[in-house]
Amino acid sequence: MTKDFDWSDVAAQIRETRDLLDEIEQRFHHLQDNLTKKQDLLAQQEQTRSQLNEIQQLTEPESQSKIRRKPTGKPSNSDEHSIHKDQLLKQLEEIGVRLEQIEVELESRLISWSSFREPFWQVVRFVGLGIAIGVILKSCAG
Repeated sequence: MTKDFDWSDVAAQIRETRDLLDEIEQRFHHLQDNLTKKQDLLAQQEQTRSQLNEIQQLTEPESQSKIRRKPTGKPSNSDEHSIHKDQLLKQLEEIGVRLEQIEVELESRLISWSSFREPFWQVVRFVGLGIAIGVILKSCAG
């Protein structure tokens, strides 16, 4: 009374497992790329902050001096610093926005339906089975 084993189910499970592994590998590479981008942006943000601090240190002594200069036709050194400072602040803001976008994307990539598919159906199956057994036991007892 030996029953022939059906290998088609095993082959289908192996294919499904390979597909899931491929999907996980793609996600891993995408997350790795995003993490690299995030690290680069953090380094760029730190560099921009240090440049901003340098500019603030250079402009503080000029703004604290009591000598007032008459405005001339060409921009003064402090005007150039303030323009550069504004550009750096804008760049810092843009970097912050891009970092937030990357963080949101990373978080959304970590959680997906395919990662919850198997546990979800197991919960549905066993909770349903538990309810059915409970109803049967209650009907037998009462």
